[in-house]
Amino acid sequence: MFSEAYDTGLHPQEFVNNTRKKGELIMGIGHRVKSINNPDMRVKLIKEFVLENFPAKPLVEYALEVEKITTSKKPNLILNVDGIIACSFVDMLRNSGSFTREEAQEYIEIGAINSLFVLGRSIGFIGMIV
Repeated sequence: MFSEAYDTGLHPQEFVNNTRKKGELIMGIGHRVKSINNPDMRVKLIKEFVLENFPAKPLVEYALEVEKITTSKKPNLILNVDGIIACSFVDMLRNSGSFTREEAQEYIEIGAINSLFVLGRSIGFIGMIV
């Protein structure tokens, strides 16, 4: 969702307004327990790492602008861990210098990022069980 909105040049406020008009949720925004007043430390750590170390992070910055808008409506409409991971992966693919924009987009479309995401989640679930 963020990637499509960013790529088409949609201002974050327009993106939020359009999504709300359609009655859709913004994937990657919102948490049942965490909020601005009770932040998710995983998000904080990933965000700090990306902002300090990635050469370019336009999608993460876009998502953070969306978060400013959504949290002004409700404090739990934060950028959640799934959202920050997804945006970080896309920024990493697009801006690492290892892939052309077209190659990065192809990896995104075939679901390569999803496999990395599932791998990370699986490790987390195994860690909880063990």
